[in-house]
Amino acid sequence: MFRFGTRRTPVALLNLLSQPARTTACILGVAFALLLIFMQLGFRGAVGNTANIVYGKLDADLFVRSTDYVHLYEPRMFERSWLRLIEGHPAVERIDPFFIMLQRWQNPPRNSDCSRAPPDGSFRTVGMMAMQIDRPVLDVPEIRSQLDKLKDPNAVLVDRATRAEYGPKNCLAFSDKDIGAPFELGGRATRIAGHFKLGTGLATNGAVLLSDVGYSMRTGIDTRQRASLGLIHLKPGTSPVAFKQELVRWLNERDPHALLAIQILTKGEQLQWERTRWLTETPIGMIFTMGVILSFIIGAAIVYMILANDVTARLPEYATLKAMGYSPGFLARIVIMQAWLLAAFSYVPAVLVSLILYKLTADLSNIPTAMTWGRVFGVAGLAIAMCSVSGVLAVLKLWKAEPASLF
Repeated sequence: MFRFGTRRTPVALLNLLSQPARTTACILGVAFALLLIFMQLGFRGAVGNTANIVYGKLDADLFVRSTDYVHLYEPRMFERSWLRLIEGHPAVERIDPFFIMLQRWQNPPRNSDCSRAPPDGSFRTVGMMAMQIDRPVLDVPEIRSQLDKLKDPNAVLVDRATRAEYGPKNCLAFSDKDIGAPFELGGRATRIAGHFKLGTGLATNGAVLLSDVGYSMRTGIDTRQRASLGLIHLKPGTSPVAFKQELVRWLNERDPHALLAIQILTKGEQLQWERTRWLTETPIGMIFTMGVILSFIIGAAIVYMILANDVTARLPEYATLKAMGYSPGFLARIVIMQAWLLAAFSYVPAVLVSLILYKLTADLSNIPTAMTWGRVFGVAGLAIAMCSVSGVLAVLKLWKAEPASLF
């Protein structure tokens, strides 16, 4: 058997460099597959991030919700008497109610200068949020500075993330030009009193905020008796995680029916629950998950075709190496190394282009796509795994490289 010196010829690299045009085309093909993975993961991540835009700004240590809760904009209401019961616990500082649902929005008068403006009086679904003016729960400075405007039950603040089809006067996004603009919300005359920036979530393309009184007037729900969510604030030094278990036990002792009507979750649990729900139980999350899997398969197929063709073209050379005493394992390592080099060369352009596309997507569509270190290293690992699988399959071609085939 031939013994190798300490300096080895980089056969795998030389194989790739021997045909620059072909190798470049191969790298672009693999990079495209990795770019698809980056984009699918970016959109999937945006689904999770968007699901918690509102929850991320709600000021609370623990959340109270109905046992029939579906998602943020369909929370199912419960009796506020349960909140009053919880407020009696000595470790609870206060509980604030929050109200949210999907409501019908009728567009304000059409701006004739907007060539693509929606027709007058067209209807849209909007996320309608409400809170008690004297007990604000959204940690958004823009909102807190405009609370006095919401004392009028027919006034609302509109989220600037609301899409253009809701009829802003500048044809792009709601701004100061829209202050005072009339429209209908829930079949009741309403006016825009101001605006803020939060984000609309996945269930709707628009969002507004008004007082609990205005909410009651547009839904027929008595907000003094019912709530969508309860936001528990604990006294300083109290651990939300530990207190949750104590509160569940405490409630069960005072009224066993309480836990049949309401659930108690920490903020972390609620954020994870909402994220998981949108990623695993809705079509939009499943589509992007399947997109990642399909992109991986496409990339693996591209790499396999590249390596298999290369092995086929170089069978005489591999047969010669075997005749010289090189082991099958050594030949297999050449193919695997080529696969890893393809992964490395393809990964760099893929990550650079994805950064550009993430920025364009966020700027043009308000979808919160952003690169994360977890995604950077995760896709790098997927690239290595994808090329390794293809390399192993291509190695099977090497078993045809018999010295006898030279004669």
